Amino acid sequence: MRYLITLAVAATAVGGLALPAQAADCDVQCQLDLQRQNAVPRTAFYDAPVPLPWAPAGAVIREQATADYAVPATRILYHSRTSAGRDVAASAVVIVPAGKAPAGGWPVVVDAHGASGIGRDCAPSLMRDLYHGNQMLRFVERGFAIVAPDYAGLGTDGRQEIVNKTAESNDVIFAQRAARRAQPDLSPWWVLWGHSQGGGAALAVAERQRVVPQPGYLGTVVTSPVADLPALAAHVVNTPGYGAFAALLAQGAHTSDPLIRPDRLLTPAAYSRLGITAIGCLGAVSAAYGDLTGSQLVSPAYATDPAFVRYLRTNSTGHLPLGGPVLLLQGDADTVVPVSVTDQVVASLCRLGTRLEYRTYPGLEHDTYPWVQGIDDGAMPDILTWTTARFANQPTTTTC
Repeated sequence: MRYLITLAVAATAVGGLALPAQAADCDVQCQLDLQRQNAVPRTAFYDAPVPLPWAPAGAVIREQATADYAVPATRILYHSRTSAGRDVAASAVVIVPAGKAPAGGWPVVVDAHGASGIGRDCAPSLMRDLYHGNQMLRFVERGFAIVAPDYAGLGTDGRQEIVNKTAESNDVIFAQRAARRAQPDLSPWWVLWGHSQGGGAALAVAERQRVVPQPGYLGTVVTSPVADLPALAAHVVNTPGYGAFAALLAQGAHTSDPLIRPDRLLTPAAYSRLGITAIGCLGAVSAAYGDLTGSQLVSPAYATDPAFVRYLRTNSTGHLPLGGPVLLLQGDADTVVPVSVTDQVVASLCRLGTRLEYRTYPGLEHDTYPWVQGIDDGAMPDILTWTTARFANQPTTTTC
């Protein structure tokens, strides 16, 4: 559960779960109000120079100490790359434990965040609770520094290339490079933790690690990953309450490939509501699309459009071997990323020779709400133990 979050926000956050009766009247405007209550003002810090002078990926554009969150932090604006290799500005937050850094610097955990929306104001660094803030603090309390990138287009100008594994893995890799330039007391060693959309980004980083090893990388923890995109795209269309994800996928994919046309993929009713994705984050978009499912939501082209089908297949993970040790965790009560889908991803990775440990957890959902516990909170003791072991150079195990 996110720290600094009110019960009202938690009760109306949407991760595909049915809302309790007392929150059922939280419509789009209600969600936008909750979004504003949790928002950090977006200042000129997030405005990259125009035109953006070229610099190596991971170079820092600017940095800023901030007290906008529950703990002191530093914002950074840095150079990343789009999926097409274009230089682009992206933002991130760096949090270090209190006190003096140990010899060799603070060990680093990089947080690849789950879906928050695709609008500029949906950057976790523009949320007082930092979106995964409670889990981040668990790491900080154990002596880890956190590097938490926003995917390019969140916070900064432009649009997020949602679930584009090249763009998102670029943001992750170059954020941790930039963080060390801004915070010299960070260790060169790092572990990656990714949840949901961020789980797919983390698996993409692990794929790249097999081909071009990143300095200091020790392994990846993945929870409920958005990995098999065709399977999950079909799942959200046919599950009541998940219409927002279909709309976000269509609009975000268009950013990467203009041949993907949301007006072809979505029904006229769904397409007419797409404007909410520019101003509303996941809660507001979910409220806007909550009544649309199946043929009310998408056209037949959603399953057959060549460009969209290719985008989903190209950006899926699980078809290439991974580098470095991987701990993959899944709740068996997850209604956003079903355990059956993750089982198949794991089976494919094992066949490819990946050194992977897979654990499932009875009764855990995708995220935590007042009435149910999510995978990150329920599995956090195991996540912390495994992460600590990587920095201690302890041997890993595999379930493959």
